[in-house]
Amino acid sequence: MAQPVSRGAQPDNKYVIFMMKDEEYGLEVLKVHEIVRIESIIPVPHSRPYFLGMMDIRGKVIPIIDLKGKLELDEGGTGNPDRAIIIEVEKRRIGLAVDRVSSVVQFRPEDIDQGPPAVKSVHTRYISGIGKLKERFIVLMNLDHLFSGEELSELFSQQRVGKM
Repeated sequence: MAQPVSRGAQPDNKYVIFMMKDEEYGLEVLKVHEIVRIESIIPVPHSRPYFLGMMDIRGKVIPIIDLKGKLELDEGGTGNPDRAIIIEVEKRRIGLAVDRVSSVVQFRPEDIDQGPPAVKSVHTRYISGIGKLKERFIVLMNLDHLFSGEELSELFSQQRVGKM
């Protein structure tokens, strides 16, 4: 079974576990720059529906994306996200707004299932597998293809507008 990460653990298969709606998801620790509390977000008019706006994090303006909205998991909505997981995409930082971040877990290779073929579709290309943690299943994310080149251009151009 998966174990909480200890200082002596290998860096492979470590995931930041977070919540969206009532489901648990994991993102590789090495892809995460930092996790911050969402405070004041500056909205940007005429942007994509999942783009929440810009947030100042220690003097840097970071675009914040509603990950539920981007993944089309937000039907009905469950309130405001509490945390932003800051990742780096094409050498620029983007914040992924999630409901809650709970822990860091290291999975043994045998505790990660690549998932059934139905999970591997065009719409779920960002799912790398399913992690088994005791009696729970955690959707392991691969966000390398979450944004198209056009979306990244828009986000980064809006980031420049936010600095003015």
